[in-house]
Amino acid sequence: MDLSFPKKEHLCLKRRFDALLAQGKSFFIYPFRVIYLLNDQDDNSVPLQVAISVRKKQFKHAVTRNLIKRRFRESWRHRKQDLVANLASEGKSAYILMVYGAAEVLTLSEIDVRMQLVVQRLNEVLTTGKVK
Repeated sequence: MDLSFPKKEHLCLKRRFDALLAQGKSFFIYPFRVIYLLNDQDDNSVPLQVAISVRKKQFKHAVTRNLIKRRFRESWRHRKQDLVANLASEGKSAYILMVYGAAEVLTLSEIDVRMQLVVQRLNEVLTTGKVK
């Protein structure tokens, strides 16, 4: 069981961001607005690339934004295995952007519970092809 979040799983390329924002679908599970785009998997790509955004307008201090992103990454590392396995078995890849939308800083345990719901919803989307 791989509990890492390596650089190759980070969504970095501008053209992928642009495609995600132009063609992606979204849903909201507090505190995350999740925007995703499913593709057929390329030979050299990883099945899943993820980015997180915390609004500077909402959290003025970089320390606070970085704290939220650290908590997100920690929770994501522990929850992503099911989603990666499903994507690999289906022969698909996904780009995901999660925008943090809460007005306050949530604890790691609260973020972890919400992250579990996000992964469940993404698995449902993968199997059924539509958002509830």
